[in-house]
Amino acid sequence: MRIHRILGTVLSILFLMWFLSGMVMMYHSYPSVNDEQRVQHTGRILPSSVNDGSPWSFCDEGVSSAMLERIGETSVWRITTEEKEYLTDASNGQEISGFNANQLQAVAANWSSSLPVLKDTLRNIDVWLIGAMPFKEYPIYHYSFDDGCGTELYVSSRNGQVLQMTDSSSRFWAWIGAIPHWIYITKLRAEGRQPWTSTVLWISGFGIVMVIAGIIVGIRSMYLARRRKGEKRGITPYAKPLFRWHHLTGLIFGLFVLTWIFSGYMSLADAPKIIWPVHDQHSARQIYANQLSPELFRLDCRKVLAADDVRRLSLMEMGGMPFYQVWTNKEHYLVDAADTVVKRVTLDEKKCRRIVDMIHHPVIMETVMMNEYDNYYVSQKHKLPLPVCRVSVDDEDKSVYYINPSDGSCRYYNTNKRAGKWMYSGLHALNIPFFVNHPVLRLAIMWALLLGGTIVSVTGLCLSFRYIRRMLSHKR
Repeated sequence: MRIHRILGTVLSILFLMWFLSGMVMMYHSYPSVNDEQRVQHTGRILPSSVNDGSPWSFCDEGVSSAMLERIGETSVWRITTEEKEYLTDASNGQEISGFNANQLQAVAANWSSSLPVLKDTLRNIDVWLIGAMPFKEYPIYHYSFDDGCGTELYVSSRNGQVLQMTDSSSRFWAWIGAIPHWIYITKLRAEGRQPWTSTVLWISGFGIVMVIAGIIVGIRSMYLARRRKGEKRGITPYAKPLFRWHHLTGLIFGLFVLTWIFSGYMSLADAPKIIWPVHDQHSARQIYANQLSPELFRLDCRKVLAADDVRRLSLMEMGGMPFYQVWTNKEHYLVDAADTVVKRVTLDEKKCRRIVDMIHHPVIMETVMMNEYDNYYVSQKHKLPLPVCRVSVDDEDKSVYYINPSDGSCRYYNTNKRAGKWMYSGLHALNIPFFVNHPVLRLAIMWALLLGGTIVSVTGLCLSFRYIRRMLSHKR
């Protein structure tokens, strides 16, 4: 009883904040910029702006990855080796150490029909950069637009990439939704991810203890109430309305409150490896070659640039097969880089099996082309594309790869990651195929549970105020 009362006094206002902000987050999350937006707000890469159709002419080291994109008016190779990551001007091969104000102005101008105005030059994180974690990107140029929406843009001077875009609406909803829900405190995140992660995990951990103690107290009180002789049997022994409501709603929604806090905890923690061990450190990244083989890329990428409105082009090697991943402002797809002519390619089951076989040979595999979501490849907003090729491996980790046949992207799950997905998104957001196919039912259940949790938190907060007031009056 005392543990529940003490922790409830400290944490009840946080619980109320989490439930209220969770209602907002069903519709509005923290603003962010994704690759699709970056591609849509950049210009076409002209073949004439690329001096050589291969990144190896600019790099003597082994290339792990290479991407061609347009930053402002400049076509740039973004090259990664085992030693470093650097940018090279595709027109002359000169290494780029950063971008000046005029170049970044051109980048920002592509994001709005209004002229960008430099608002600030940041050398420290602010609340809208927390999700981007831009600790290597300073100084960051902060632009505003007179477009009637209060649009603001953050651009890295180191690599010319747009890190964040917000407007008045997204900032408002974030202030009452994602920022309090995720405890996005600027000073806490200024030191990196770990201090923030540790803080949230400790708070959530104490919250789990508080809820478990409350459930035990609630069940015990109900049991004692029904055993008392000479009294009318009831569920709760409390006569005062506030105590009575807190007890009743705690009994009804206590298990949900527990799973809500526990799943929030699991959003930052891995599933315990003692229960779900990891035998091999496999990942989705493994399907791509650690070092690209220049002799395989026979197709000059400038032919691809001439054939379409290309905004970004990446080199990929999977299962010994070379590809160009091509992004336009409408789609992204694969081109066979081993051919001498531009030819789109889609990964079939045979190719996907070959890709995974390079990692797991000679383990038995099962390959299925999925046209519907399953329990792990699933998205409430249908953002994950279909069809997708699922390659299941009969290894100790029960590895499963979900490979997008149109662009070569991949997701990986083992037993540990599957358990973690159930404990986080399955419990926290009901992110499973049944509710994806019945979104109205999911929303109704989420609203009922969140409202129930809110009532438990409000009554608990009121009781906490009374407890503090009694303690202060006794001291006097």
